[in-house]
Amino acid sequence: MDKISFVIPCFNNEENIDDLFNELLENEKQFSGVQFEYIMIDDAAEDKTFEVLNKWQKKISEKLQLIKLQKNIGSHKAVFKGLSSASGNCVVVMASDLQDPPQLTKQMFEEWKKGNKLVVAVKENMNPSISSNIFHFLMRILFVKRAPQHAFDYVLFDKSLLLDLLKPSVKNCNLFYRLIEIQPQFSEIHYIKQQRIKGKSGWTFSKKFYFFIENIFMYSVSKLGIVN
Repeated sequence: MDKISFVIPCFNNEENIDDLFNELLENEKQFSGVQFEYIMIDDAAEDKTFEVLNKWQKKISEKLQLIKLQKNIGSHKAVFKGLSSASGNCVVVMASDLQDPPQLTKQMFEEWKKGNKLVVAVKENMNPSISSNIFHFLMRILFVKRAPQHAFDYVLFDKSLLLDLLKPSVKNCNLFYRLIEIQPQFSEIHYIKQQRIKGKSGWTFSKKFYFFIENIFMYSVSKLGIVN
């Protein structure tokens, strides 16, 4: 029986957690003969995110793993903390704010069943900030030329990619670009990213800037052969 592991980072998102789980559980009805695992990482949230997650852990303890970080490290690094616990045949990484519709995973799963080890959901309708545009442009031109033209941060991938993805040198890099480096042949699904209804994003300009500099540095030294 196939099993899907969802790895979802959470930061100051208490208002969305109930809606998220309601949609995740509703999404399961699209599948037949598939098990589900949810690995939720509380990235040192400052609100009641952990309390709400803990409530759900008690409700569906057989399928929910809860990881609480003591220090805020950002969504990408938080995902890496959860990936080592994933036991599914394939892994979904998505945000917890419901801008990425959980029901899209059915189409992504079907692409995986066809033999695609990596399925990338590409955003069609968003107008990213100037900093996001610059980051994506530089990453694509300088390092990961096979990356989709538009932004992407919602993926499903085969468990066989985990070994390379969990190498220590990778954990400071952008998870999504790294996946395309590991698996350059991938399937694309285009979708309309939803507007955030509740809460406020914790992805501040300072966090974006630090992440930008860190990734450019890590990919640069990787290309020079300093790290693998």
